[in-house]
Amino acid sequence: MNVHLLRSPELKIETYRNVLHLLQQFQGPMHFMACEEDFSEFNNEAEEITWLRKKDFETSTVMENESSKSSSTNYSLSLPKISFPYIERKKTWEQLFAECDNYRKSKALPDEDIVVLLTDIGNELNWFGGVAPSMKNYFIQTSNWEHFFGNSIDIRFPIAYEIIIWVMRYYMFPDREETLKGVHKKSIGCIMDFCKDKSQIILKMRTADVCESCMNKFIERDIPTLYSRQFFDILDGIRNSMTFRGRATLLQQPSRVEIRGHTKKIFFTDLGGLELALNPKEKAIYFLFLNFEEGIRISHLSDYRNDLEQLYRQFSNLSERELIDRAIDVLINPLENDINVVLSRINRKIKNAVGDSLYDFYCIRGERGEKKSIKLNRELIMYT
Repeated sequence: MNVHLLRSPELKIETYRNVLHLLQQFQGPMHFMACEEDFSEFNNEAEEITWLRKKDFETSTVMENESSKSSSTNYSLSLPKISFPYIERKKTWEQLFAECDNYRKSKALPDEDIVVLLTDIGNELNWFGGVAPSMKNYFIQTSNWEHFFGNSIDIRFPIAYEIIIWVMRYYMFPDREETLKGVHKKSIGCIMDFCKDKSQIILKMRTADVCESCMNKFIERDIPTLYSRQFFDILDGIRNSMTFRGRATLLQQPSRVEIRGHTKKIFFTDLGGLELALNPKEKAIYFLFLNFEEGIRISHLSDYRNDLEQLYRQFSNLSERELIDRAIDVLINPLENDINVVLSRINRKIKNAVGDSLYDFYCIRGERGEKKSIKLNRELIMYT
């Protein structure tokens, strides 16, 4: 089964790649595929909705053929980033599924393949995600997660979580009508919780569980074991990564780091394999400080010119030695501010990736005029 993850133009490419990489770590019959980007076919038309109240923003609209009461229990522990009134762009479900169909046609995808649209744009029913009548097209809203989980959330986790549970519903139910009938109107911490009160998504994700009645669906539908195993591996992986990150501050426990291949891509092992994406210049500087654990004074950077040049040549696409030399000259020139700009960019990317709780372990820091270094214990770094 191929699951094509389609990126909407407004979704950051870094977020998209991190979600894709997270899901691709778990081996099994479900293959999560990157979609070739061609935004020319996307429909940019979207209405604006103004949310006057927080309560309305956090309420999913029930479909017309669904009549039931939802639990009013509020599990929200959020630190709202959104202030109200809040203006949000939204599309109809038909518009969102049309994007999936357009991609199917343009790439001549097999009928059995699944397409999941990842988009920051809201939808008419204010759901986290939805399924088309065909059960082959889906959308996942990728924005506003900080509102429910607080600013420290790694948004890869709720996005990946929504993707996998919607895909598994394809196997659990014969059609969309049965899928919508099968949801739990009262949240119990199961993947099939409806979450009319959207703040209940916190309970749902923290348990990442499947209740007994839903587990029976796996048996009744005779879902192949390999699919079920991959599904639970992904759920457990997401939950464990979220738990690790949440406890990092208390336990003062940094994630292990895996450095892969000749280009030395950097991944945080215990954070769901999150990649730290650095450009060649940033990577050359970062590895220079990794290699010299005792630290380096910025005023002495010229003493490390040969090391920098070797690293930069390894990571850069620049083939001419003169261009590399010129870039290194600017970097180590005490009259230039280039090194401080690069250090600032590196540290900002680290903070965005691992959050405040783990930032101190990986950043390059030191008092002005003193040696700057990376605190991380090098025994936590593995080269593959």
